[in-house]
Parts: sequence; structure tokens; C-alpha cells
Amino acid sequence: MPGAREPIAIISDVHANLEALAAVIDDIRGRNIKTIYNLGDTVGYGPDPDACIDLADAACAITLCGNHDYAVLFDAEGFNLVARKSIDYHRAVLKPEADNHDQEASRRWAWLANLEPMHEDDGFEIMHGSPRQPITEYVLPSDPETDPAKLADIFSAMSQPLAFVGHTHFPGILEDGNDAFLMVSSLGGHYRPEPSRRAIVNVGSVGQPRDRNPKSCYAVYDGENVFYHRVAYDLEKTVKKILAIRDIHPASGLRLREGR
Repeated sequence: MPGAREPIAIISDVHANLEALAAVIDDIRGRNIKTIYNLGDTVGYGPDPDACIDLADAACAITLCGNHDYAVLFDAEGFNLVARKSIDYHRAVLKPEADNHDQEASRRWAWLANLEPMHEDDGFEIMHGSPRQPITEYVLPSDPETDPAKLADIFSAMSQPLAFVGHTHFPGILEDGNDAFLMVSSLGGHYRPEPSRRAIVNVGSVGQPRDRNPKSCYAVYDGENVFYHRVAYDLEKTVKKILAIRDIHPASGLRLREGR
């Protein structure tokens, strides 16, 4: 590990949830953290793709491409009905009309199109999915038990000793050589990577938590420690907005109440 550094807030899976993103950014700024890395899926599921792009563009030093970002640009092949409906809706909202010179729409579309799949920093790397397939591959809590060969291959694909990912919406840590997924609750919200052991840190989700906790989740890394933070936001406002949009499946909003 490179040693102590200025802390970086690492967020992921905003999923067009403006209330959650704004609350998380306020929490980060309240901790006097100046740098935010966004691991992707800024769009998908939620009611405010345009506003979330604008806020992420303004607040985040780096934003990467997630599978929903990619699907909005191209197609939603292989996505389930709930995800596909919002992707199609977001594409309709965001894609500039050929004969309409809307500079804001063009800027947002170009921002999406220029997102990189991964980024390397001093002693760590970041991506949405996995070091092996940075946009689309899930690194699952069950992998140590159900697919250790897959996990070994993912660890071997790492170019740095530490990788930060999102995608599963489930925060926690996988360590090379450890056959258990480290739950954030069991760690007390704090993880200190071992310099001699590779680790994959899932930072959870800002806008669609799936670990049965409806609060937004993000992580802070200071070069030696990872700290997890949960942030409450106006969830009911987001749910109400989703339910008012007929082209978004209601499950995208209703499940926010249960963190699933």
C-alpha cells in the first residue's frame, strides 16, 4: 500500500437518484473530503438521469462507465424488465435529437460517451465491475464459496494490490486467499488492507442499496484505511417521482424502502 494520503470518497451506482446523490455529496463535503471518484452507473432505474449527470460532472474528479451507462448509449440486451424500462426511458430523455441543437443534451450525451472503464491510481485501481471485465462482471459475495476459480482469475487480473468496485450494490470486501466475504457490519465500518494481500472492496450503492439497508452507502480511502459511511436521504421523494413516471417500472422505487 502506498501509505497515508489525502482521503478520497468513492461512490458508485447513483442510478439517477438525485436526492441520494445530493445527500451523499453533502456528507462528503461535511467531512472536508475534496476528491470524489464515481465508479459508474450514474444513470439507470431512477427519475433524474440528467440532473445526476450534471451533479456528478460537477462534483466528481473521475466518473467511470458502468453497465447501465453503457446500455443507455447502446442497448439494454440481457437486462431484466425493470432495468430495461428505465434504460429505454433514460435514453429517450438524454439522447439529443438530430435536428434539435440542444447544447445541454449534447453535453450530457458526450459526457456519457467519454466515460472510461477503469482508472489506476497510486496503489489501487477502480472500476465498476471487476478487474477482469471492468464494466459488466459481478464480483459476488458468494464467489469464494461457489466459484473460487473465477475469483482467483479476477485477483490475477489486478494490476494493483487494491481494487474498488461497485455493480452488486452490496458493500464488503473479498481478500485473496480468504474464503469468506467480509461484511461491513462485521468490520464495524472500517477495513485496513494488508499490504501483502490483494483485496477487492465493494463500496456499495448511493442510489439503489441492496443490502437491506435503505441508506446510501459510500467509502472513504486514505491510503491505509477504508471507512464506510451510510447516509439517509429523502427516500419518499425519490419513490414518489419514480411512481409518477409511467416509463419507469414501479419496483425501481418501491424497493428503495427496503434496501433491496
